[in-house]
Amino acid sequence: MKRILLLGALCMGAAIGHAQDATGLLGEVFSVKRIVKTNLVGYAFLSVNANYEQKTGPNTSVGLLAGYKLPSTIHVEAIGNLDGENQTYSGDVEPKGIFVNPYFRYYTAQTFKGFYMEAFLRYFNYSYLVPYDYDKNGGTIHANLDGTASAFGGGLALGAQFNLAPRVYLDINAGFGVATGSAHLETSDPNLELADYQSIKRNIEKYQDRADVQVFLLGDILKDPTAVADDIHAEADFKNKIFPIVRGGICIGYAF
Repeated sequence: MKRILLLGALCMGAAIGHAQDATGLLGEVFSVKRIVKTNLVGYAFLSVNANYEQKTGPNTSVGLLAGYKLPSTIHVEAIGNLDGENQTYSGDVEPKGIFVNPYFRYYTAQTFKGFYMEAFLRYFNYSYLVPYDYDKNGGTIHANLDGTASAFGGGLALGAQFNLAPRVYLDINAGFGVATGSAHLETSDPNLELADYQSIKRNIEKYQDRADVQVFLLGDILKDPTAVADDIHAEADFKNKIFPIVRGGICIGYAF
């Protein structure tokens, strides 16, 4: 009788152990390995975006945030000193274009849950129009400069991610970094002629070494341009400018 009870206990223990192994295996199979999110803060700035995060280890993940910035009005102000006289410029621009933000995360507790540290990269390529006025023949011509700007950089961020529901996650983060970028401005107005374009070029070259122009939010992007002009257009390039970048958001996502 004792042998029968012992054998039964051993069989029950084996069955329980097997069930636990099976539960662990199923948990591993159905555990969260990826999250698809979107940054709610981005929509406030008309940036349509998607964020994919993939688990790579017990405490690590990699991800990619990408999107498109829809045209939105940004007021730009500039102030400088040219030949001892203060000059100011203000106008509205509407940048639009793509942005890409890959990142790597280390979670202090476990992947996808709790606090994390992040290293990120950022690339963007925007286009925009810059309004300007040009005096000619006693009148004023209202026109636009065609502009493009692109930059690449990176930085560090801190954040936290939490469960709102079994498959729903909230991700909050903020970070800071540095980028280097270039901008291109060009005008080709049918109301202007070769002499006008050459005058624009001379003015750029004349003042670029003596100007101390700062564009708020963009640093010194208007300093040291390279100017070109012919009979159909004038253009200026601002290359390898260094400026700060900020990363932040409140993301909502679904895990699977």
